[in-house]
Amino acid sequence: MSSKFTSELKEGMVTLTDTYSTKGKLILPKNTVITKSIISRLVSNDVLFVEIEDTNIEKASEDGLFNNFTIDEEAVRSKPEYKKFRRRYEKNIQDVGEHLNDIVQKNASLDTEAMLESTLNIIKSTDSPLSIFTMLSTMKDYDDSTFNHSLNVALICNIFGKWLNLSDEDINIVTTCGLFHDIGKLMIPDHIIKKPGKLTDEEYKIIKTHSKLGYDLLKKKNADIHVQYAALMHHEKCDGSGYPIGLTDNQIDWAAQIVAIADIYEAMTAKRVYRGALSPFTVINNFEENGLRKYNPKFLLTFLENVVNSYMNCKVKLSNGEEGDIVYINKVSLSKPLVKTKDNFIDLSKHSNVSIESIL
Repeated sequence: MSSKFTSELKEGMVTLTDTYSTKGKLILPKNTVITKSIISRLVSNDVLFVEIEDTNIEKASEDGLFNNFTIDEEAVRSKPEYKKFRRRYEKNIQDVGEHLNDIVQKNASLDTEAMLESTLNIIKSTDSPLSIFTMLSTMKDYDDSTFNHSLNVALICNIFGKWLNLSDEDINIVTTCGLFHDIGKLMIPDHIIKKPGKLTDEEYKIIKTHSKLGYDLLKKKNADIHVQYAALMHHEKCDGSGYPIGLTDNQIDWAAQIVAIADIYEAMTAKRVYRGALSPFTVINNFEENGLRKYNPKFLLTFLENVVNSYMNCKVKLSNGEEGDIVYINKVSLSKPLVKTKDNFIDLSKHSNVSIESIL
């Protein structure tokens, strides 16, 4: 038996015990075989770790069961906009890390305007949402993932805000919310945040305090009220299953609702040291199956439809080995588009055993 953080799970692993949400709801029964959609479900329910059977994981890996979603990184890096994006991105990572650390460790004043301006400068390097999504997927994993996760969420929130037709002022607000939503994690002891084994009940309670800790700090620093609420409420769910308060629907600040969706999407689609990125279509499928009651449907459906439309006409490789182009989006099943291959049209909504394996 071994305890695995949800972020460390791989396809083919088998649960040893029943897995429950923080509200006591059964999420997975024991003896469940882990799949990509199940990993997404666990993340969306804020499950931090799972008890896994000690099976022959090495053999499963050799058999190709753990293949992650891939993207043609060489092709992405060859584009003229990539170097400019990466240079600005890595400079901003350093700025975000230094500023967040100074606020937490040195009681420095909050400079949201400077951080926002630096982040918006990254976005100016490209006008294409797809370019930003694909370039983010090629960024290396950093030593402290809190910093690059926060920056990535901010960039996604900025794109998301434009898709929602928010005012420029509100787009700036949600972008700033993304930058500071996880600041409370820097106040949790490293030995808990980075613990490799199973968390005790007490340690789990401590990790969950990061949202309240971040809120208290940002309130003390007189941050914009939406930035405060995003830190406090980004783990709340519209059905009341979230934390720390268990708010529902309109009790959750609108900006926090946007950050919550961007936060989950980024966590699952970003490449990490211990795993590759999960396919956007796998994550979208999980949102479709499990997210409409947990997240504001207006926000969620707008986000999912625009993400999928960003991949229109992209060349993809399917799990059956065929290659083709995405030529049509199924409105009732956004995660399963129509793909035109060399000799055929494959409607993924009618072929549940075929999925998008990589973007070419």
